[in-house]
Amino acid sequence: MTFSRLPSRRLVLTAGAGLVLSSLSAVAPAAAQGEKVKLLVGYQDLTVPSTVDASKVLEGAPYEVEWVILPGPAAQLSALYSKNIDVGHMGDTSLIIEQGKAKEDWSAANPPLQIVAGWRANDAKYPPIVTVVRTDANINTLAELRGKKWAYNFGGFNYLQYVLSGLKAGLTPKDYEPVQLGDQNATAAAFNSGRVDAYSGSIAPVGEAIEKGAARVIVNSDELDIPALNVFTARGDVLKDPAKKAAIADFLARVRTHWTWYADNLDTVEKLYIEKVKQTPARAKLTTVYQKANFRPLDDNLVKREQHIADVLFEAGAIPKKIDVNVEFNRSFNAATVGGN
Repeated sequence: MTFSRLPSRRLVLTAGAGLVLSSLSAVAPAAAQGEKVKLLVGYQDLTVPSTVDASKVLEGAPYEVEWVILPGPAAQLSALYSKNIDVGHMGDTSLIIEQGKAKEDWSAANPPLQIVAGWRANDAKYPPIVTVVRTDANINTLAELRGKKWAYNFGGFNYLQYVLSGLKAGLTPKDYEPVQLGDQNATAAAFNSGRVDAYSGSIAPVGEAIEKGAARVIVNSDELDIPALNVFTARGDVLKDPAKKAAIADFLARVRTHWTWYADNLDTVEKLYIEKVKQTPARAKLTTVYQKANFRPLDDNLVKREQHIADVLFEAGAIPKKIDVNVEFNRSFNAATVGGN
């Protein structure tokens, strides 16, 4: 099965100026002395950029924010390495895969990428990541995925959900038909249309099918002990730039305030998802609840859980070397995101 990646687009959001689309054709030059710092922030869809804009938290910021919409963690990582963005949006385990497959060891003194903030939904009824099956496929256990078509996208916690679901089932990709697509929207579309029997990824794109009884969750990320945080990841050289590092800290503090606005304006958010993100009313209703989130601390407990995941992936052969995940986390922004160290 093949997929077509959407053309790369840049979503410009200058503080207080609204959203404007332009082509992603060139990297913005570094700010000259006296000019505003510009942060190029990658995101995989229009949800958070749209709600941040609506909340007006960036008004008066002493820097410019430009959102670059690139579906899928692979595209975000590619844009980070090519310096088309400064900060990228992905899952908390994306760097485990990235570091685990890197040819050179990541140095604690000079890591190429680091997670600077992480967040997840607050409602326990909506686990962030799921493996779901179609009701008409007559799959009652993970082991019954044998011989079925299973869609996933590479990178991030969607991929981890897929890998750990397979391990829990005692299956390898030789036991079923893996269908790798470009991002979770593509995998969800394949699942919702009945072209595959199973899907691993966010619950939001398949929520309507679940509510209608056409699909059901067979295992969720909490059951697999996956932290399932959305994260912002910054490039190492960006974090060494004092002006950009200060801008990132302020940006994260403003996004933190945005989450409070979000929780107080659910009706506005739902309407925004319908009108600007072009979701169906049913999808928008579910997404509104699913996206009601808060930043979580990047602390020892999180690193311990992530290290366990890295060790499991190494033992299972999903990454070729044993790694230290601590180098992937920059805790200096906790004060901005959660008010701690």
